[in-house]
Amino acid sequence: MPELTRKELKQRINKAQFDKFYLIYGDEKMYVKLDTDNLVTKLMGKEPSDFNFHSFTSPCSLDDIAVAVQVAPFTDEYNCVKVSDLDANALKKDEIEQLLAILKNVPDTTVVIFTMPTLNQDMKKQGENFGKVKNFIKKSGVVCVEANESDISLARQIIRWADKRGNKIEQADAYKLQEYVGDDLYTIKNELDKLCNYVGEGAQIMSEHIELLVPKRLEANIYYLADTIISENSDRAYTMLNALFYQKAEPESIVMVLSRAYTDYYRARVASESGVTMKEVAADFRYGKREFVLKKALTTTKKMPTSALRDSLDIITDTVAQFHSVTGINKQIALEKLVAELILLAGER
Repeated sequence: MPELTRKELKQRINKAQFDKFYLIYGDEKMYVKLDTDNLVTKLMGKEPSDFNFHSFTSPCSLDDIAVAVQVAPFTDEYNCVKVSDLDANALKKDEIEQLLAILKNVPDTTVVIFTMPTLNQDMKKQGENFGKVKNFIKKSGVVCVEANESDISLARQIIRWADKRGNKIEQADAYKLQEYVGDDLYTIKNELDKLCNYVGEGAQIMSEHIELLVPKRLEANIYYLADTIISENSDRAYTMLNALFYQKAEPESIVMVLSRAYTDYYRARVASESGVTMKEVAADFRYGKREFVLKKALTTTKKMPTSALRDSLDIITDTVAQFHSVTGINKQIALEKLVAELILLAGER
C-alpha cells in the first residue's frame, strides 16, 4: 500500500478499516501522538485490556515483542502491540533480522503499531535499517508520514484552537504567533493556551498580547533586528543588539542570521523586479513554510534601493570574513560597527 496522508489515515481508522501493520512517524510529533492514540482507541476501546494491549517504549526487548505479537485475542477482536520510538538504525544486523522475522510471523489477529511520538527521524537520510522496516510495513500495512503544517493551514489551526477556547485571533496574528515560536504544534498550543488564559474567555487575542507574553526565538529576535535596521531606528536597533548580547548570543551567530535576513530581502527584491512570484522563489530555494518571510521582505525594504541591499550583503560578507581571518578581533565591536554601516545604507534613497 502506498504511503497515506494524515487525512487518508484518519478516514481508514474512522471507517474501522484496520491494517495488520502501521508505521506512523514524521516531523509533526503532535499529530503522530494524536493519530496513534486515535488508532489504539478505535481498535481496543478507551480502556484497553492489559491482556490484549501491549505497549513498549524503546529501549525494549525484541524477545518481549515476539511474545506479545503471538497473544491470541481473548475478550477483544484484536491483539494490539504498540512500539514507541524504536530506533531501527541503532539495531545491530542480527537484531534487525530478528525484528523482521518477528514481523513475518505475526498472526492475522494481531495489529502492530510502530509510532515515533518523540524520536526525531531524519526525513532525508532515513537509514538502511529503518528503510527495511518501512518497506516491509508498506507491503502489508500502512505508512503515514506526519508532515508539518503549511503556513496557511497552521494559521487556520491556530484560529480553530482559539475558537474552541471561546477566543478569537486574526490570521495575521496567528502568523505572528507562528513566527515567534516556530511550527512545533505542542509549543504553539501551549503558547496559545497561555494567551487565552490571559485575555479571558470571549476576548480577542491581539498583537500586543503576543508581544507581551510570547517569548521570541533567538532567530526571530535577530530577524526583527534586521527589520529595525532597515527602518533606520538606530536607538531601537542597538537596544535589541545589547539584549542579544545579554542573552549570550554569539556575534558569529547574529551575523549569520543577519546574512540570511538580508539574503531574503535581496532575493525578494530581485525576484519582484524580474516578474517572479514569491511562491516561485520559495519553491526554487526550498523555503517551504517560510514563504511568508519573502512576502514580508518586500514590504520591509520597499523604500530601500536594490543597490543598497546589495552593498549591505557585501559588508555583512566582509564582516564574516574578518571574524574568521583577523586574529584578536573584538567581534562585539565589529558587529556594532556593522550595524551602524547597515543603518547608513538603509537611509540611502
